[in-house]
Amino acid sequence: MIQPHIDGVCAAIELVDDRSADYANLDVRSLVADNSWNGGIVLSQFASKWPDLESVLGRATKDQVAIGEGHGRDILGHPFNSVAWLATQLASRGERLKAGQVVMTGSVMKTVFPMEDASYRFDLAEVGSVEVQVVG
Repeated sequence: MIQPHIDGVCAAIELVDDRSADYANLDVRSLVADNSWNGGIVLSQFASKWPDLESVLGRATKDQVAIGEGHGRDILGHPFNSVAWLATQLASRGERLKAGQVVMTGSVMKTVFPMEDASYRFDLAEVGSVEVQVVG
């Protein structure tokens, strides 16, 4: 079980920069080589106690209008499943996750690419909230 090895969970917004990729001509090697376009992350405060993450609801808004939502179970059945997968893959290479590392487990909703200045917010029920302002 992975949960006893996790110090905290938080709400997060990943800043994705796909640099106008041509999705029709992508391959896995390109995604991996480009770190899947991660431009950064914005994190809420970490919670050391959290609800059942399988059923927890995450909601995103743009200028206070709903743009997406989903549950923890939408991430491989449970967000910790992706952490376990990562730990297994690292172990097969003689590596391991280290204390203090942040692991992005996946998203409860589809990726949204901002096209205009706006305020984005993500609320993860009983865990935390995070906001980011997009200014062009």
